[in-house]
Amino acid sequence: MGNNIVYTAPCTENKGVGKCSSVAEGVDTKKPCVVKILQRNIPSFLDEPVINKVTERGEADVILFSPPSNGREGHEGDGNSKLRYAVSEMQGWRSHMEDAHVLNPNLASNSQQAMLIKDHHLFAVFDGHGGSFASKFCGKHLVSTLTAQKDWQAYLTLSSEGYKSSDSVKGLKFLKSALTSTFLELDTKLIEAQRKIRLDQLSQLENLVYSVGGDLAHPIFLKGTQEHEKIMNFDRQYPSLLPPGINLERSGSTGVVVLITPSHIICANAGDSRAILSKKNKVLPLSFDHKPSNDVELTRVEKDGGFVRNGRVDGDLAVSRSFGDFGYKFGNATESGRTSSEAKDHRVTVHPDILVYAREPSNDEFLVLACDGIWDRLSNKQCSDLVHSLVYCEGETDVGLICEEMIDTALELDSRDNMTCCIVIFPGVIMGVADHLAMSTRSKLGVMKRRLDRETMWGKHSTPAMRHRIRCEEHRIQCDDRRKKAQALQQAKISKSRPHTAAGKKYKASNSYLSINGRSRHSKSLKLNQI
Repeated sequence: MGNNIVYTAPCTENKGVGKCSSVAEGVDTKKPCVVKILQRNIPSFLDEPVINKVTERGEADVILFSPPSNGREGHEGDGNSKLRYAVSEMQGWRSHMEDAHVLNPNLASNSQQAMLIKDHHLFAVFDGHGGSFASKFCGKHLVSTLTAQKDWQAYLTLSSEGYKSSDSVKGLKFLKSALTSTFLELDTKLIEAQRKIRLDQLSQLENLVYSVGGDLAHPIFLKGTQEHEKIMNFDRQYPSLLPPGINLERSGSTGVVVLITPSHIICANAGDSRAILSKKNKVLPLSFDHKPSNDVELTRVEKDGGFVRNGRVDGDLAVSRSFGDFGYKFGNATESGRTSSEAKDHRVTVHPDILVYAREPSNDEFLVLACDGIWDRLSNKQCSDLVHSLVYCEGETDVGLICEEMIDTALELDSRDNMTCCIVIFPGVIMGVADHLAMSTRSKLGVMKRRLDRETMWGKHSTPAMRHRIRCEEHRIQCDDRRKKAQALQQAKISKSRPHTAAGKKYKASNSYLSINGRSRHSKSLKLNQI
């Protein structure tokens, strides 16, 4: 669904008043007539969310690697264990699904080597905006771009020679460099793909315009002119000439990528998608949101000639790092104040932050990767507690259902964005106890029980929109009650401070009590009863 926005211009015939050739019969000619010159379909929210979910599940063998201790070298575990993972996505209230994800256990390198790394696993979530082009592109090309990096090849060589403790720092350096280069190269590939689309569209329009206007064609269609270069460089002063739904100036995506090795967990992030690592008794952030209002981000934006208004870059973009969004990376050709052409210094950059944690097989529990549709409603702690409760207290064994419950919880908390949640359960977590609980109680457990409870509370045929309206009405009633109580308390304080006034006497009478037979009775009530 969308809002049809019609751009109009005054009709020059009959000075904009009266009947003209552009006005159909039956139209009121006393009003100034306008001519429709452009109609666009702007994506908007739906009246009812799309709650159908797409869920993928899987398992992968894990070779546990014990980190070195007391100067001794690390060693592999005695055998393989299972890494359980799943991802679920839901369109929600948005008119289009703009998220993408990557599940790549036992990460394969490029096809030339045809090599399989059985103990390396890659997971990623991309949250698109301005369309799904950028997020889908990044999801499709992430693995091939990563495995083609020189630093990745150097890491493979290091691994093939034997992963020794003395190589740990060097290996991490290769992996961090490979991930950074992957983000930058993906952005380069993305702009090449978008420019190709734009060039094809301009070529089609060029043929059409020349067939009609000849030499009077607008200079934006003439290669080599300044106007044509502005269009090809995504200058935001020029509106998109592409069909509705393809807005390359505003098409972008955040991205959070987690690489699991036998000894470490490495996370690269650009934007406000987020990942967390749950260990026993604590939750560790694997990434931090890149918001324009953050001091580091704000400094870079302003240094590159931009500004932040209402928490948005140039008053528009809600994140300060992303794939795509090239109108903010190249800037307008006429603007001044740009101080650097380095990618990491652009007002909106794709240069990722990278965090590394050592694997602790006895303490590692699970990873959660999700887009901001989840994190806008659930904190890191709340998200971790939800998974903990389902796994340890409610006996859930299906990781995919846990992902779906995470999305349903955010939806119940009125998340209005697309939602994608990926959960990776490490081998140390025991989930099989649910089978024994189910056999002993003969009842539904985990997510299925929660769904049954929701149906019992709200009704089987209730919808998220209905539940949201009911909750809003309940919240309004609660607010009204609190307001009335606050007003009554304020009035009581005023009356108490003025005992000789009529209000003060009324307050005193209403609060005088006598104790009879161990009970408190209102004085007026006692007087009436005695009569």
